[in-house]
Amino acid sequence: MPTILLASKTTIPKISKQVIQRERLMAIFQQAQVKLIVVQAPAGYGKTTLISSWFHQLNTAVAWYTVDRTDNDPMRYWKFFMHAISHALPIESTARITAILHAQPQLPLAHLVDALLHELSRVTKKVHIMIDDYHHIHNVAIHQMMTRLIDFLPEHCCIYLASRSTVSLPIIRWRLNHCLVEIGVDQLLFTYEEIKDFYNRLNRKIDTKELQRVFDRTEGWAIGLQLENLAEFSDDGDEPLKESNSYMAQYIVKEILAKLDPSLRMFLLYTSLLEQLTPDTCNLLTNRRDAQQVLVELEKQGLFISRIEAQQQVYKYHNLFRQTLRQELHKQFSHQDISALYEKAAVSLYNNGHFLSAIELALSGEIFTYGEQWIYKHIVTFLSCGHATTYINWIDTLLTNGCEIHPELLVMYAYTLAVLHNLDEAYQIIMELEQKNKSNQWMEKAEYTSAVDDFLGVKAYIVVMKNGNLAQGAEYIRQRLERKPVGSKWDAIFIQYNQKEHMLFRTNIGSKGKLLSDEQAMSFFAKFRTGEFKDLSMTGYSYGMRAEKLYEWHRFEELSIELEGALRAGHQFQDAGLLVPMYMLKSKIAVFDGQYLVAQAVLDHAMEIVRERYWIDVIRVMKALVFLRENHIVQAEQELAKVNENEVMDSPFYALVKARILLMKDQPLEAQQLMIQVKLQAEQQGQLSTCIEAMVLLAICLAKQGKIEEALWTLHQALKLAEPYQYIRTFIDEPQTYALLKNYAAIRQQPSYKAWGEVSISYAKHLLECAQQHKQIPAFATLSTREQEIFLLLSEGASNKEIAEQLFLSEGTIRVYLSGIYSKLGVKNRAQAILLKPMS
Repeated sequence: MPTILLASKTTIPKISKQVIQRERLMAIFQQAQVKLIVVQAPAGYGKTTLISSWFHQLNTAVAWYTVDRTDNDPMRYWKFFMHAISHALPIESTARITAILHAQPQLPLAHLVDALLHELSRVTKKVHIMIDDYHHIHNVAIHQMMTRLIDFLPEHCCIYLASRSTVSLPIIRWRLNHCLVEIGVDQLLFTYEEIKDFYNRLNRKIDTKELQRVFDRTEGWAIGLQLENLAEFSDDGDEPLKESNSYMAQYIVKEILAKLDPSLRMFLLYTSLLEQLTPDTCNLLTNRRDAQQVLVELEKQGLFISRIEAQQQVYKYHNLFRQTLRQELHKQFSHQDISALYEKAAVSLYNNGHFLSAIELALSGEIFTYGEQWIYKHIVTFLSCGHATTYINWIDTLLTNGCEIHPELLVMYAYTLAVLHNLDEAYQIIMELEQKNKSNQWMEKAEYTSAVDDFLGVKAYIVVMKNGNLAQGAEYIRQRLERKPVGSKWDAIFIQYNQKEHMLFRTNIGSKGKLLSDEQAMSFFAKFRTGEFKDLSMTGYSYGMRAEKLYEWHRFEELSIELEGALRAGHQFQDAGLLVPMYMLKSKIAVFDGQYLVAQAVLDHAMEIVRERYWIDVIRVMKALVFLRENHIVQAEQELAKVNENEVMDSPFYALVKARILLMKDQPLEAQQLMIQVKLQAEQQGQLSTCIEAMVLLAICLAKQGKIEEALWTLHQALKLAEPYQYIRTFIDEPQTYALLKNYAAIRQQPSYKAWGEVSISYAKHLLECAQQHKQIPAFATLSTREQEIFLLLSEGASNKEIAEQLFLSEGTIRVYLSGIYSKLGVKNRAQAILLKPMS
């Protein structure tokens, strides 16, 4: 009986005008210099659409053959293959091959393939041959002849194979011989940008949040994306088809599950409970012993499964596939049976040490008793490993389902919310725990002793973080110490109090620049420096915050002790949020001493020990500032150019340094605009230290433009904010403020400025004295040890000859030294140099 050659099997499928042109995949085809391209992925990943889109772009010979189950007969297969390829060959070549195909008696298939190869070799133009749905072919004879065809295929020919499962061809050999290109699921998945393009082509407006939801739900699955669109915008009604009757579920059930062997289908349903699939857990759930082989076979068949840990054979199902399987499971089994399955799997995971997965599964299956018990047992481990968001989600699940939760879990829940800066929610939980105590006196029960200790510690932390109220925090710590706690889970968890600020001043525990008196601060910090708290991360921050304050207050006698204590803690906990501000402070001190190379070396060392890109960028900004202090504007700009602006765009530090560069480039108006933005942002955030710094620079900008009255008024406003906290160095670290402060002190003597009495004249004069001292010392500090010896003798009135005799040098050498000293001090002669001698 002659074969009826269906034209649809050998015709390139049409493509929609709305199809996404996937340039990144087309580029693979364009650059491929191979004889075989294999595109392998499960149903609905866009294999056919991709290659048909590519073929429609070509201006050369193409052949298309769509395979089905009936094509496992070799003669039928090759007849369709020849029919398809006839579109790409000259008429005479087609006639010769057809004659061989219909020869009687039939010639061996090898002869047919060799004849085809011969005809292809005679074609001068490029030939592209597509075989779609090759996964239907199981006949060994066809595989053998396809292998022969591909092995000897002429260089100007390329065969494309699209398959849902692994093809039974010598792929490994061809891979090693570099004559093969493979495109799999990872490449076929739509990217976020491609999904955005998809909706744009549909003229559909979709916000970023919804676009991300679609991306997460479909995981880039092409048919899933189309079905998602249909489900949400169906003509069948206003309610999106989200449940078991959704288009996606229908597609998966009809096109995939219904065609599987019943035992395999049951394996899929049972294991759909698992987020991650391992042979042992799958065997337990399905009462089988061959789960490893089944998982491998599923991967070969391309049944929406991917391996996530190659060596340990850990797999996962595609999101939509797993959701559909679970829907089918609930349709076919009772709630009691499914709960039993969940419990069985969760307990198995837990007993095998997979605590995180066990808790997730228990909560997913509403086995809340197990979930709460396991969370309580391993809470410190989870939080120490950084699973803060996961922990919040767990407790949210328990609370939503009305579960009774151990007070200590709620205390740690409040703490975790606070660490993630959800301070209002954290405070609310603390208030609810206090309210609960009024009704059931849980704080009086011996079993909750440790929870009460934790409660007081966490409450102190939240109060300080939320309101900067160190005094109230100290009171809660005092109450905790009076209880003589044996130990606390809270103490075992590292807390990073600073997530992104370049100064601890700017953090909540730094009171956002509202500097407490040393006595007030130490009443709180002292409790962390002795006894059970001395090894906590908070102790390190107490050293760091005091070091920053001592620098700001121009008190250097104790600063080095505090700084070293903070650095020691920062290294102990590997806390970049503490280390970076402290190394920056260390570099500021070096700049104050005129040791610019030391300042840069300190920052270079900090960059070597910090891994996070954000903190490295912050250090680069500080390096730029050090260059500016040395009047090296080119190097400062070069350093700032290395910074990723997207990383630090929310940081005022970058803008403050950029404004200083603009000032040095004599662009005060641009700097002024930048400082106005920083000032407004600082006021909105309640950042006092940044607000003061921005206003000081703003005053300098105005003075540079000749707007002296406005500049002095702006300086006055900065002084008004700063005086209650005795800011000093924020003013005098800027060289240009000296003249402004002098002018300010002078006009304050005039009766017309009596209204400016909000700032005490003594504070302004004190700043002026510190600025005068600051103006002199760094210049002297730039001298080398030998130069300082010469300068000291010079200032005592010694002649060049006397200096030479005392230092055992020649007079000529002394003259050379003096020339260098005059240059560094910015003077022209001996008399001017002596006037710059620093006060002892």
